[in-house]
Amino acid sequence: MNNDDENLFNEAMQGVNTLTSNKANLKQEPEAIKKRATVSERNISDTLSDEFIPECQDFLEFKRPGIQNAYLKQIRNGKIAVEDYLDLHGYRRDDARQTLLNFLDHAQQHAYKLVHIVHGKGYHSDDSQPVLKAMVNKWLQNIPEVLAFVSAIPKDGGTGAVYVLLKILKP
Repeated sequence: MNNDDENLFNEAMQGVNTLTSNKANLKQEPEAIKKRATVSERNISDTLSDEFIPECQDFLEFKRPGIQNAYLKQIRNGKIAVEDYLDLHGYRRDDARQTLLNFLDHAQQHAYKLVHIVHGKGYHSDDSQPVLKAMVNKWLQNIPEVLAFVSAIPKDGGTGAVYVLLKILKP
């Protein structure tokens, strides 16, 4: 080792204590194990609004910056495996929001990357305007843990469902 390397090493090691033994201290209590969050300790907070129903296109697609178009295309074409599923048919708006948040929080806790949410097409809504579809579109865009979503392929519900890409929590 030359002098420059030795000086850099010594500088990096400042404040480091030398071990006096190579054996573990079995008398010392181990650190408590941190449990994963439960549903009451939600990672995804409810900051979603139900105040207005936004306009909604038939085909839904949203992605945050940094999500590759090619990867979203694979999701759109059903090429990525879905790890969990939620059907919101028949839910009222407030119940749907709470159920959606609980579902996404559960999915994140289990490190699911891609989930499938059925919101319906809104054929039975007043004025045939899709309420849940529009609200799910709005809510998902406002949840930071949602990286992207896109309408499903026909066999999975087509424009009455979305595939949702979630941010993976780091342990």
